Amino acid sequence: MLGFASVFFLSGCSAQDRSGTFYETFVKPMDMFLSKIHEYVGSWGWSIVIITLIVRIIILPFMLNNYKTQNKARRGQVLARPELEVVQAKQKAAREKEARAISNEEKTQARAELMELQREQMAIMKKYDANPISVGGCLPLLIQMPFLTGLFFTLTNPLYSAGIIDSTYLGIFSLGTRSYVLPIIAFLVYAAQTKLTMAINPPLVQPGQEAMQGQMQMMQWLSPVMIAIFSFWVAGAVAVYYIVGGLFLIFQTYLGYKIYPPYKPEKEKKQEFDPNKVTLVSNKKKRK
Repeated sequence: MLGFASVFFLSGCSAQDRSGTFYETFVKPMDMFLSKIHEYVGSWGWSIVIITLIVRIIILPFMLNNYKTQNKARRGQVLARPELEVVQAKQKAAREKEARAISNEEKTQARAELMELQREQMAIMKKYDANPISVGGCLPLLIQMPFLTGLFFTLTNPLYSAGIIDSTYLGIFSLGTRSYVLPIIAFLVYAAQTKLTMAINPPLVQPGQEAMQGQMQMMQWLSPVMIAIFSFWVAGAVAVYYIVGGLFLIFQTYLGYKIYPPYKPEKEKKQEFDPNKVTLVSNKKKRK
């Protein structure tokens, strides 16, 4: 998903502009840093590999913290599921009641019940910290995007590291022109990363959202395709950047899994529950 977001973000930007705050803050320093690495390494291809790894390692702690936040939200979603299923059943009954209603008073009452149940659903999610979308969850993406975008623009339109244009990587892949092989490698790398992510953390579907499961999986597989297409449009240097970044993401995904393993309910607790015995948030408030 991250790769898809970066492709979408970069496609709306211009790499030819060498002026402004963003260029001076992110692009120019990346360009100069890449040139400095080349002075020691002597290879533009390996310089791209090194600077990509450096940037990824710098933002790694933020990404690991994101895994921690997601793992906490996932645990909350599992714990909230019994109560959410009860609310979902009540919502279905309220909708049927609204459909059968004849008078405006009955329709108003049914809609009021639906609104109350929606508030109940939000309260349950809050109770278990089960909301996967939060400022904290988006923060790592917001932090890394300027640095990755700056590196992308450097490779697309280098100034201090202009030697990339006429160089090759491993004596095979041209860095300054379009490559036909590197996009295929990029697709395979990100496809492997997507498959690993789905195996480690399969999408957790809440009651009433079953229809979204296929869409969520399709969005995850869209990222490798978009990255491969985008790598084909640009110079080989950018494709190398994507490949190295994808390989690091595989390592990062596995590391996050080891440090913050997904929450799995105990087997003895995986049994049928009685909806009448589930205490909702609103019921607790009424007792006080």
